[in-house]
Amino acid sequence: MSKPNIVVICSDQHHPLVTGYRGHPYIETPNLDQLAAEGTHFTSAYSNCPVCTPSRMSFITGKYPNQIDSWFLGCPLDREEMTSARKLDEAGVTSAMFGKMDFCGDYQDGGFSEYKIIKKRAAFAPYLRQTPLYSRLEGHVRLDKRVTIANAGIREDVVTDGDTGYNRDLGFYDHDRVVTDWAVDFLQRKGSEENEKPWAMYVGLMFPHWPYRVPEKYYNMYYPNNLVMPHDAHFPNDGLHPQVRNMQNALGLGEVTEAMLRNVIAAYYGMITALDDNIGRIIAELKAQGLYDNTYIVYMSNHGENLGEHGLFFKQCSYEGSVGIPLIVKGPGLPSGQRIADPVTLVDLYPTIMDIAGLETEANRPGKSWLPLIKDGKQEGRNDYAFSEYHGNFFKQDWYMLVRDGFKYTYYVNDRPSLFNLKD
Repeated sequence: MSKPNIVVICSDQHHPLVTGYRGHPYIETPNLDQLAAEGTHFTSAYSNCPVCTPSRMSFITGKYPNQIDSWFLGCPLDREEMTSARKLDEAGVTSAMFGKMDFCGDYQDGGFSEYKIIKKRAAFAPYLRQTPLYSRLEGHVRLDKRVTIANAGIREDVVTDGDTGYNRDLGFYDHDRVVTDWAVDFLQRKGSEENEKPWAMYVGLMFPHWPYRVPEKYYNMYYPNNLVMPHDAHFPNDGLHPQVRNMQNALGLGEVTEAMLRNVIAAYYGMITALDDNIGRIIAELKAQGLYDNTYIVYMSNHGENLGEHGLFFKQCSYEGSVGIPLIVKGPGLPSGQRIADPVTLVDLYPTIMDIAGLETEANRPGKSWLPLIKDGKQEGRNDYAFSEYHGNFFKQDWYMLVRDGFKYTYYVNDRPSLFNLKD
């Protein structure tokens, strides 16, 4: 058998518990459930920064955001930083990127052999790290956030070319359809090639990222009663840490009624099932081309979604729904149906890809490959904690999080820390 291929599928803003394989009572994710049954899933997996750009720049370089100056949205990656894609390309392994990776500014290829994107994020010039962004100042309110909640629901039944990747009324359904088409086309090309050289493909899907808009058939699967109401959903919520309370204020959500919650959660669930359908298309094509059994597949999300929990939506904070992620790894020779509770983060993706490809990981990478942990249940030299950080909007100052031994500690700059017992 030839050297294995690699497929990484990254969704955007997927709450870690809203999957069938994690025991959710209503969500329909048959393709992810099957992937988990054939592979290993992690129950304590975390983003290294719960916002798009820093999370993605972190996992493609295998470094924490603070090591690469990826402080927030719009911070371009230094072209001198080695990425997993460039490392593969230089070793003669084709690395393709389709969809959202969130490189900022002119530098978009990130070292991939080939790539296609719909939406390109602009870059700050420069990012105002020392002088706070307006969105970190006392009293700032992001007025469009409540509109996003109020406008959740069924999208118009139209077909577009993906637009710019974002449409307030249509959401990202067409973006993901187009990107999945690109991924399927790539797999068909690879299936028809006579040589058996290994390759890697990254697929960046946008669902279930807001706007919470989804085709009617998906929405109707869950509205109004096939959903779990969020815990501690108080608007406002005076029980929050002062910095998280500041985030709630900055979101400007105001009163969110039960009817509004049911509407937005139904749309969110529908987006996850639509996402699962696209993942199913990719898996089906791998099988159709005879590539499935010799391909490592990683499913993950760049961060989670609060989804009304604690009176919050979106991400940005260190609560589980926001910073936690779903993570599945399936591949040739790996155990099936395994669950791992050890804390891991996406900074481990880089060394995992290197491990699969038989390449060395640089000594200055803080992560460790997931493969020994999956195969042996333990790994010498692996940190027994998960680390995440945040330097962006809605918080007056930065925060840093550690999860270890069932506890979560968050250090808030210039404010008191918090400590939670996650088991209880």
